[in-house]
Amino acid sequence: MIVTDQPAEPASLQRKLDILLDIARAERIAGIENKLVSLKEKLSGEKLHLAVLGQMKRGKSSLINALLKADALPTGVLPVTAIITEIRYGETPCATIIYTTGGLREEVAISSLEDYISEARNPGNKKQVASVEITYPSPFLKDGIILIDTPGIGSTHAHNTETTESYLNQVDAGIVVLSVDPPITQVESQFIANLKDEVPKLFFILNKVDLTSPKELSEIIAFLKDELDRLNISAPEIFPLSARQGRDDQQPSSNGLPAGLIAFEQRLQAFLLKEKRQVLVCSVAGDTLETARTLRFAASIRTRTAALSAGELEKKREALDQILKDTEMKMRELQVLLRQRSADILAGVEHDLSEQVEAYAPEVRSHLKLFQAEHPKAAGRAFGTLLENWLMNEVEDVFRRWKIQQDEKVQLQLNALSSYFVDMANGILDRLERAAGALFEIPVQHLRVTCPLRAESHLYYKVERVFYSLDSFLLLLPGFLMRPIVFRRMNKNVTELLDMNAGRVRFDYLERLQASLNRFEHDLRSAIVMVADSLRAALSPASNGPAANAVDQPAMTMSSLDAVIRECSLLSQCNKQTVADFEK
Repeated sequence: MIVTDQPAEPASLQRKLDILLDIARAERIAGIENKLVSLKEKLSGEKLHLAVLGQMKRGKSSLINALLKADALPTGVLPVTAIITEIRYGETPCATIIYTTGGLREEVAISSLEDYISEARNPGNKKQVASVEITYPSPFLKDGIILIDTPGIGSTHAHNTETTESYLNQVDAGIVVLSVDPPITQVESQFIANLKDEVPKLFFILNKVDLTSPKELSEIIAFLKDELDRLNISAPEIFPLSARQGRDDQQPSSNGLPAGLIAFEQRLQAFLLKEKRQVLVCSVAGDTLETARTLRFAASIRTRTAALSAGELEKKREALDQILKDTEMKMRELQVLLRQRSADILAGVEHDLSEQVEAYAPEVRSHLKLFQAEHPKAAGRAFGTLLENWLMNEVEDVFRRWKIQQDEKVQLQLNALSSYFVDMANGILDRLERAAGALFEIPVQHLRVTCPLRAESHLYYKVERVFYSLDSFLLLLPGFLMRPIVFRRMNKNVTELLDMNAGRVRFDYLERLQASLNRFEHDLRSAIVMVADSLRAALSPASNGPAANAVDQPAMTMSSLDAVIRECSLLSQCNKQTVADFEK
């Protein structure tokens, strides 16, 4: 039987990381030292990024407020803009607005959040808000939970669904908020079908249970379970509750249900303390194991060199230098080829964008004529605002449909690119290890490079003001004169408007690919660089200082590394089995 609650495991793994750190520092292998420090920070963090997901009017903000036991987020009937809001623990309530323009930050009162995150007061995200960060002194957040409020899916604002879907790979678990009116829609079913492969753990909230009877609720839950089973979600965890009555949810509700919110809070805490910890330990143990194997390979070479004469050692060092130079040349060739292939992807995006603008410009002009006919009396500044909002929706619609297909196409290309270059990097690493192993006549324990290539989106659109630079003149004109001028200008500028936003789409893809490629290149190189640095350290003169004394005792170093490898291997496998048991 596997014990799932093992608080000693992170501490035990921290000690193993400390052992490896001592060795890496004594050998002065900066790459391995940095990786181990990063693993220690990751292990000690134990944060749970918990996204609240769902369709409009399901009560997402009300649920968050109920969990926090405070009115931290505005609730209302209008859809919020495509803005992610993160809420984490802090001693003092505080809200920070992060803008798309250069990452500028502004602290505002929590009570004024609606001015920034609601569609009514920030239509089309004209204020160019990228995200919002909130700190709040809620006991619910104190143990490491970070709540993420996402835009409502399936709303009339397409950018809401896109923003939510682009954020999914950053969360550890998701709360899907449904309600009894109706229990699940076709849009929600499709969203959940996409969601289950993106988020490691899903919880389902059936909200507004105070609006139904116990008998009706049982039927609704049964229906919901059948639908989730159809979506291949086995044994879904469904929590019926009323977020509206959240703060008073200390007693059974009128329909006889137990306190649903309390049960849900307890389940989340259990997930954070047990399952999330096991996933974290398993991940860090695997990385620690690979690092220990790298150090052991180098330590084996250092042990072997102790029996060599000065002349033999110098010859080995020269041969190894040549191997490492060849490896570096291969890595540079790989990077050049990677950049060429990514440029091909971007060129394809540009070509497809040009075709999209050319194909849809006539359609937008046709829609503009219909808009003109549907609003025959609109005039003045109100007319300008109405037209701007209409144009924003048109632009979004043109590029939304294209972007959904293009994102899928680009991701397939990135998947193929990732697989191809990971295989190339593993081939380079394999040749390096084999050559070094043969040179010093030691067995090789192969390491592997594993890193996906994935792009994220932070796209936003823009429509210039209709009366830009002409306000004073146009506003003095009567409607029958102003309207023809404005519509002629808009009809003439449709292609320019689409081209401008196509440029934004292109920049978005360029930025995404650049950031993704930088991470990918770093990950590809890291395993190879660690092995190369370890080999150089193994053939360098013995380090000086007290920390080196332990490393200068080869038997002690090898024994320590063997113990770390053995224990991390067991810990990694044990935790994988534990996680699998939790999923059953």
